[in-house]
Amino acid sequence: IRCSTKPRAQHHRATPHDRTKVCAPLGTLATLPDRGSSLEAELREKKMFASLTQQTAVAGSSASGLRVSKAIRARAAARRPFRVSAVATQQIGKIRFDEVANIDHKEGDTHTVGSVDMKRVDYPDGTRVVKMTTQGLGDNLELHWGCVFDGADGWAPPPQGASATGGINAFGDGIASRTKIGGDGVTFTFPPGVGEDVERMVGIVVKGELWLHSVIGDLVIPLKTPSGTGVLKSLADGEKAQSGSLYERFRRVNDKLSEAVQSGPDGAAAVMATLRLSAMRQLPWYAGGNYQGKDMAHMQEMVASRVAEASKSAESGMARQLFRIALSTLPRGGGNGDDIRLGILQIMRENGIKEGHRPGIEDAFIQQWHQKLHSNTTVDDIYICEAYLHFLHTGAWDDFWTYLWDNHGLTKDDLAEMKAGWRTEGIHGPAEHLPHMIDPMKHFLWILKITHGGGSMDSAMDFAHGVLPEDLQYEIRDMLDNRDAPWVPNKIVELRERLAGVWKYGPDCNRDVVLLDIAMEKFYRQRIEAMNTAGMTADDKLGALEAAVRNVCIGGDFDRMQMALEFLRKANGPAEASGGLVRWSADWGKAMDAALDNVALAMEHHMDELCSCAQRAAYPIGLNAEIDFAYLDNFGEEVVRGHSMFAVSKMIGEVRDEIRAAAGRSPWLIVSNGSPEISLHAGVVQVVPLADIQGQDYSSNPIVALTAKLGGLEDIPPGVTAVITASPVDLLSHIAIRARQMKVLLAAMPDPGGWAELMSMSGEGVKIDIVGEEVIVKKSELGPAASATVAGPPTGQYIEGLTITPSANCPVWLVEPKDYADGIVGGKSKSLSNLGFSTTLSTYAMMSETMRGGDLTVPTSNALPFGSFEKTLRADEDTLEKVAVATAAVAAADDAGDADLRRDALDVLRDIIVYRLKMPADLKPVLEQAIASYGGMATVEGVWRAIKKVWASKWNERAYLSRKACGVEEEELCMATLLMELVPAEYSFVLHTANPVTGNQNEVYGEICVGLGEALVGNEPGNALSFTAQKVKGFPHDVRSLPSKPIAHVAKANTRTIIARSDSNGEDLEGFAGAGLYDSVVVDEPELKPVAYADEPLIWDAEKRSSIIRKLAELAVAIEVEMKSPQDIEGCIVGENFYILQSRPQVLH
Repeated sequence: IRCSTKPRAQHHRATPHDRTKVCAPLGTLATLPDRGSSLEAELREKKMFASLTQQTAVAGSSASGLRVSKAIRARAAARRPFRVSAVATQQIGKIRFDEVANIDHKEGDTHTVGSVDMKRVDYPDGTRVVKMTTQGLGDNLELHWGCVFDGADGWAPPPQGASATGGINAFGDGIASRTKIGGDGVTFTFPPGVGEDVERMVGIVVKGELWLHSVIGDLVIPLKTPSGTGVLKSLADGEKAQSGSLYERFRRVNDKLSEAVQSGPDGAAAVMATLRLSAMRQLPWYAGGNYQGKDMAHMQEMVASRVAEASKSAESGMARQLFRIALSTLPRGGGNGDDIRLGILQIMRENGIKEGHRPGIEDAFIQQWHQKLHSNTTVDDIYICEAYLHFLHTGAWDDFWTYLWDNHGLTKDDLAEMKAGWRTEGIHGPAEHLPHMIDPMKHFLWILKITHGGGSMDSAMDFAHGVLPEDLQYEIRDMLDNRDAPWVPNKIVELRERLAGVWKYGPDCNRDVVLLDIAMEKFYRQRIEAMNTAGMTADDKLGALEAAVRNVCIGGDFDRMQMALEFLRKANGPAEASGGLVRWSADWGKAMDAALDNVALAMEHHMDELCSCAQRAAYPIGLNAEIDFAYLDNFGEEVVRGHSMFAVSKMIGEVRDEIRAAAGRSPWLIVSNGSPEISLHAGVVQVVPLADIQGQDYSSNPIVALTAKLGGLEDIPPGVTAVITASPVDLLSHIAIRARQMKVLLAAMPDPGGWAELMSMSGEGVKIDIVGEEVIVKKSELGPAASATVAGPPTGQYIEGLTITPSANCPVWLVEPKDYADGIVGGKSKSLSNLGFSTTLSTYAMMSETMRGGDLTVPTSNALPFGSFEKTLRADEDTLEKVAVATAAVAAADDAGDADLRRDALDVLRDIIVYRLKMPADLKPVLEQAIASYGGMATVEGVWRAIKKVWASKWNERAYLSRKACGVEEEELCMATLLMELVPAEYSFVLHTANPVTGNQNEVYGEICVGLGEALVGNEPGNALSFTAQKVKGFPHDVRSLPSKPIAHVAKANTRTIIARSDSNGEDLEGFAGAGLYDSVVVDEPELKPVAYADEPLIWDAEKRSSIIRKLAELAVAIEVEMKSPQDIEGCIVGENFYILQSRPQVLH
């Protein structure tokens, strides 16, 4: 869904990455469906038909009858089951809200300290139960409460049908209710269908005449599972029309914090973006009413404390990081806010300065500042006080303004606008030079810092030291006293690791300790960025890198980076810890290179996610507040650039070349893999500095840009499919982040010979493949139609003699391997059948010395033959009609030359097939029988959905463009679906019996990864274990790279499931490598797990690694002999057993 609150032309030139950055109108945020849901499919479908049926004439077709489904089930993560006796059915419920509110109430001589524990539990039948218990508050308690309904702000009585164990009694004007709180607390029950439009319960504990307000304000229990979009909408709505004060913003954030914590990274991002945009002065501080200093002190303390707690305890690591970034923008709060108001009054009176009608020295500055301090004190007052002290020392009023600008970026205009309170006209000055006020002002500065300070290491330590162990206090003070010493960066990491024991793993999360930790982390990053590495050895750089990775892992927020750190530590450790690898040998270099790559990939993953979360949240807030779009457009990247992960990026760049040289690696450095479509046709090579083509648009004629140097801040113009440079690229630079977001290949070729070869291709149309560590750039035999937006060429124009086997119209739904034949199934199924019945392979498996102790297996299978999809579609007239409209819409978009519209039409076409196509009645028993033969754990619905996704993949963009480029008509392409039991692979492999990089047919090229093969064939970042092996006795081999792919696809434990594999008549054709164009779908999606390379035998056990490689090389030769041509083979390993999952002819160029 592409829509915006403003016309795109008002923002900037449209670019491909706009698709990931525009936002829905704020009024729809709360109901925006998750991507991939059937509701989203229907919304896209409705939009597409509404816009395209007017352009496309299809006989008998109509877009009427489309309906948006009423609801989709909310998918909230459950933390643990819970029983409440008030629910008669004794169902198992799930806790959706669990929070404790502290109460510290003083009134007269009475001081009440205690807490309220609040839980909300949801049950399968729709019942919602709220349980509240109190601690330390005594007896005779009541809850004064009400309900807030959707779209409302005020309290209202509970809906009819709600009940409470202490009764519900109307109070006062009947808007609020009173309920007694017993010794066991109180339980509120909302039966199924009751209160579905209630957003939250709100209340205050009352004890006689005492109103026991919690320290966070009213007690709030959400009755709907909070969503990040709901939090974002609420905070964004509060920023409309540049109105409101800083205090009001903090109040809104405080009101939404519980929901933000519950709703994960999106909720945390909404809070972070609001507070960061505010701290960067993009949101107004002084546009609302006035408030008292004590209110601001209390609100800042409350928000800072709660955000600090969220940075410790939020469930998601990314949410914790986002809350930590939010906290870094906040003052500590606390202190007695009245001391600010009374302190300036005392100074004025003691020094004879005129105050209102009281006579005295006329000092315009002090009088104006006094009004601000009285009405809207903020952290700006610290900066103003520091500048005033500087003026008192120098006596020159201009020095006041110079100090403000040089140290805090504040101007005369900024101070003139500080007039939110009543009777204030901003601060203009000038001030009288009264040097005798220096000491009183120093004391007043300390008062201001108690409430507004905490951001620097020194002030944070002043506030935090009282809760730190004495030895830690001493060492931090020593570090502060020697902060410029060379040993300080490593010492900071050690101190932060110990400090985590106080704030992260201790019983309490003190905000001052967290603020100290944040300040130390910031200073560490600054020291590393300023570090001169010219005199450092490579080992010194590796030590600094390890410390930098330890630094970002201290909070435990980055799971992938934590595992990468363990890998790096082992590779960087002593030889006895790394399997005897000799430091700086080739074998050690390969292990260290894999460790560096694993660290880099973890860093990219976490920072790309951080950038995406931040950017999604910033757009709605910024657009509502009318922030300059140029600033807003780079918000996420600025958040990343301010992160301490940048220190990791720097040290990787410092040491990587030396490690790659030791490992004997390829000179290529791949920063972003790009889109799969470039393997067909990437565009025309153009040698041009990227800076010289900013603002250009190559969408209609895509190019591959060869640019000798990159500054790092360039944008990638539309239509640039790949950027290749001869200079190093920082992995977290602007261009690196944009390339990964836009799916543009970004790679560096620093070798002069390799660069010259690339330059010689200027003006040629090329395709680009990534094979292991190599980027293969070759002339494209398909031509520009593969990436153009116009209709394709006549059949066969680009590949002479390309023939498509037509469907034989098989009458049955499912065929056995013995019946796999031309016209019934594709080459994939036929080759598996041939291998399964091969006596040559059977003999090899029994006689081979290398296979002793293990089995060689070709898994059994069944296939839905060619014509099954067409037969199903003809039986479903309603879906057939919609497919006809959508297919015509694709053609119309192509004719109009609109790639975005074509892409949307293809999305809709696939959605129609996946979500609307009905299963023929006589297919169900056939699938049930097949499922039973594969363990019986899969469901018919699951298998049917997987089959439909395979059929729908005929219209993925890459497949569509490939057919168009080859001149294959849509009706010629038939799709069989191969059903196999999923083998729970420990390792997966791809083998080429001729080296695809060099074309050498005397050696095998292979790749191995941990887990299922999707990590190999799915264009995922990172290296596999890649090797070449000679086709001679003993199969001598060379390991080119060790594995670094950070994620393994792993079959679910204790589950036997089925994979539906595409098998079209448009793959494995002579002269055309069509592999990977169409999808294969696992019925029960595999899990994604970080790979623990610190314990992975492929890295550390050279004997096991060599044994696997020799077995695979011998197996590859045996299959090549059987199939009588070079082969592209896929398979997997479980224990000592090898499975062949596919073998197709290898296309050599």
